[in-house]
Amino acid sequence: MKYPVLTVLLLTLVAGCGQEKKPDAASYPNSTGSDPAGYGSYYGTEEITFLNEASSNASLDTGLTSISFVASTGEERLVKDIAPGKTLVLVVTRGNTVPICPYCSTQTARLISNYEAFKERGAEVAVVYPIETGDDRSRLDSFLSDVTTKLADSSNPVPFPVLLDVELKGVDQLGIRKDLSKPATYIVDHAGNVQYAYVGEHIADRPSVPALLAEVDKLKPSPVASPEPTGDDEASQDSTPKSADESAAEVKPAEDSATE
Repeated sequence: MKYPVLTVLLLTLVAGCGQEKKPDAASYPNSTGSDPAGYGSYYGTEEITFLNEASSNASLDTGLTSISFVASTGEERLVKDIAPGKTLVLVVTRGNTVPICPYCSTQTARLISNYEAFKERGAEVAVVYPIETGDDRSRLDSFLSDVTTKLADSSNPVPFPVLLDVELKGVDQLGIRKDLSKPATYIVDHAGNVQYAYVGEHIADRPSVPALLAEVDKLKPSPVASPEPTGDDEASQDSTPKSADESAAEVKPAEDSATE
């Protein structure tokens, strides 16, 4: 009578071995209370989402526009020269982590997919990829290859500059170093002033595309309305022919018709 019982126990153990137990976040050495996954862990990345509500949470006075990054062609480019006269959305990824940060590649892919929405608003996008040494330059190719796997059309080219921060010099100037860099996003207006700064405290702590577009929309100049005539002035304008110069002066500027 003992053999049937033993058989049942053995079958139960075998069935249990075929079911992989999903580890909890506490099993990761880098996990903390405020950062359950840890900067060194990508556990739980099945559904990557970013923040639709993300107001500035960092200093705007960082000297950002005077920082230089390295273009893919090798020359250094000051932030202030990336998109002169335009609004600039500058996104700093975590950099050449191993393995590749799926949050960074997903964020970059979404910026590519929604680039036209930024362009319609007169804004340029730039992504910064921090590397520890000059020898790590080739890792950017691997990162961009990973980005393309997250695009609906993998043949889409990257429409904006992707710059290197060699030896984390820019990261250190911005004060955002953490294995290698905290994810950070900055918006510089057309006059070269930093108007938005968001630094993430964990790998998923980043503003979404809709949140960034909303911030860009805040920087649109408001249309200037002509003053309303009152009293006798209104009557005199109705009865007195306007000169060509007066008519031209009353033309209102066209409102920006861009929408999300």
